[in-house]
Amino acid sequence: MIKAEHKRWARILFNPYINRLLRKSFSNLYLVNEIPRVPEGSGLLITPNHISWWDGFFIDYLLRQTINRKLYLMMLESSLRRYWFFQKLGAYSIDPGNPLSIVQTARYTRELLGDSRNMVVTYPQGEIEPFEKRPLSVKDGLQIFLKNLKEDAVILPTGFKIQYQDEKKPAVYCRFGKELKSSEVLGDYSLFIKSFTDNLDQLSSAANEQNFTTDLFT
Repeated sequence: MIKAEHKRWARILFNPYINRLLRKSFSNLYLVNEIPRVPEGSGLLITPNHISWWDGFFIDYLLRQTINRKLYLMMLESSLRRYWFFQKLGAYSIDPGNPLSIVQTARYTRELLGDSRNMVVTYPQGEIEPFEKRPLSVKDGLQIFLKNLKEDAVILPTGFKIQYQDEKKPAVYCRFGKELKSSEVLGDYSLFIKSFTDNLDQLSSAANEQNFTTDLFT
């Protein structure tokens, strides 16, 4: 597997570039609700939905504005080898077709979650799906990364929706869901699927009603 390798120079180059690209492509980036309080001493696993090519950029921008932790994002190994620059921003790899890679990635993810200065991002759907699709194809592989953690980690479902309104460019709405403990999820995975799906349903209602707390582009 490919481990993350944070480089300050990569952030200096990337942040202004992606900030401009997002503002050029979208009219607003609305946060629907307040940021949940995550205990400072807890590991943090963030699980966004997967709706578009933009998703990695959305979550990177959102977390830079809201949560002060070092970002690690799981990517397909084939994609990370092609887009190697993302390794310098905190991306690391998984190869779902390689059992050894899965074991290595799971071990590395647990190491990252054991440090409360980090936040780890993984996409539980595993592939892009339409926002409106129900039921969602939530994979059960998330449980592999949560086994044998020394301390409970917090799992935070996060949702994004792209929506056209009264402007030429679409707006992006994002919402944090109900946080769960890793032990709860391991005990009953349906709790995570419900929290993940409920957050997207509430996000859809907020976007349709144009309800939000702040515009992260301002």
